Amino acid sequence: MQSDGIVRLSKIQVNPEYLDEYMKYAVEVGTVSLETEPGVLTMYAVADKENPCNITILETYASQEAYKSHIASEHFQKYKQGTLHMVDSLLLDDVTPLNPNNVLTNVIKTDIKDYE
Repeated sequence: MQSDGIVRLSKIQVNPEYLDEYMKYAVEVGTVSLETEPGVLTMYAVADKENPCNITILETYASQEAYKSHIASEHFQKYKQGTLHMVDSLLLDDVTPLNPNNVLTNVIKTDIKDYE
């Protein structure tokens, strides 16, 4: 990660009526981003166990330029425009890693047998 890299927690409150549909968009944009954008280092989405409509995504970008490229990409715009009506609230929380020497690697498994 470059000195202008980004580590962000995106906190999203999804309208329960749209949760299943939202999840499809989120999985697709995360997968495509990791597979096609070298500057997208991590895109790890989780749902709260008590309230699955509370989604948190850990995102890391190699640089500001990588982030700008990501949000301009066709797959991100499809996600953003397709889910606008599904999201009740969005908080983008840029954070600082406590140990900047830690490196996260996010891998999309295409065949689980490859990792057993």
